[in-house]
Amino acid sequence: MNKQLNKILKIAQKPERLIVGLMSGTSLDGLDIALCSCSDSHLKVLEFESIAYDEKLRSRIRAVQSKETVNLEEVCRLNTELADLYSELVLQQLKEWKISTDEVDLIASHGQTIYHLPEEQQTSTLQIVDGDHIAQRTGIITISDFRQKHTAVGGQGAPLAALMDESLFRDDSKNRVLLNLGGIANFTWLPSKDSGKATLTSDTGPANTLINEAMQKYFDKPFDEGGKIAASGATHSELLKYLLLEPYFRKPFPKTTGQEEFNLELVEELMKGYQIELNPKDLVATLTQLTVYSITRALDKVAGDEEYEMYVSGGGIHNQVIMSGLKERLANATIKPFQELGIHPDAKEAALMVFLANSMILGNSFEVEGEEVSLGKISLSE
Repeated sequence: MNKQLNKILKIAQKPERLIVGLMSGTSLDGLDIALCSCSDSHLKVLEFESIAYDEKLRSRIRAVQSKETVNLEEVCRLNTELADLYSELVLQQLKEWKISTDEVDLIASHGQTIYHLPEEQQTSTLQIVDGDHIAQRTGIITISDFRQKHTAVGGQGAPLAALMDESLFRDDSKNRVLLNLGGIANFTWLPSKDSGKATLTSDTGPANTLINEAMQKYFDKPFDEGGKIAASGATHSELLKYLLLEPYFRKPFPKTTGQEEFNLELVEELMKGYQIELNPKDLVATLTQLTVYSITRALDKVAGDEEYEMYVSGGGIHNQVIMSGLKERLANATIKPFQELGIHPDAKEAALMVFLANSMILGNSFEVEGEEVSLGKISLSE
């Protein structure tokens, strides 16, 4: 037997595993690194760090992300260069945390999504950042490419959060919503186990992606820190109305989306078509309210009159305009700190990668479109 396969068998038989989770979302903030301990029944984030991409790298990725025509040589280069960068950052963080590579059982890497194409016949999704390079550079077995098996059996490849949410966070007597505010917003509706009702997970539409694009173009900043620009602007109600009429918002749940559907070019085309002129502050304010309204409309439709606890994660939690808007418009929700569930809110998606890798190694499967599947591909370190 290949000695690496024997090593995987030994890892699977351990009562607890130490796994590094890596996540970089469509908002291109940077790389989230979470060091987690996990067994077959629990997951705990021991250390967490988020390392920003520099503007040159962010621009390179943006040039190939969600574009119909790209430079394939650049895609090829980024696939390897990002893997080398991730490896370097992982080794750097392990050194800071005083953890040797021999102590780490696995790396779970999501990669960088550059295109997501949800289709009724066959969804396609593409994440770059090669797992073999990470495994080779770090000397740690790496599991990556989690979305492909999901799409191979007819799923949409996103959002994957419900797989962890239902397993770890569903309560016996209380209804819960777990909302993630990344580039795209997604939620998991977890009615109490006692209710006997089914769970649901879905994207709602943009969270930070449009805001970030506007900030980059008009303010030369990667995001609206604290929502300060949105708070200084005024919402244009007509533009907001037209944006909320986009076909995506009329699709039934569950559904998924990305920058292919929601991008600044779309917004500017609408503004041109309806002869709307806005100063940049008002544009950011309007896009921020689009996030708030699209999320709250979705949750009201799913939860109805039910009361529920809501735990919010992702970069959008730091935008006070978004958080205030959610609190104001969701009368039946009690918003609670995500830390109460044992995970840092910024670390949730990196922790999700750990959960999926751990499940894959243990042989735990998930039902997707009526089939039992494990998600992820293994890259051996030798």
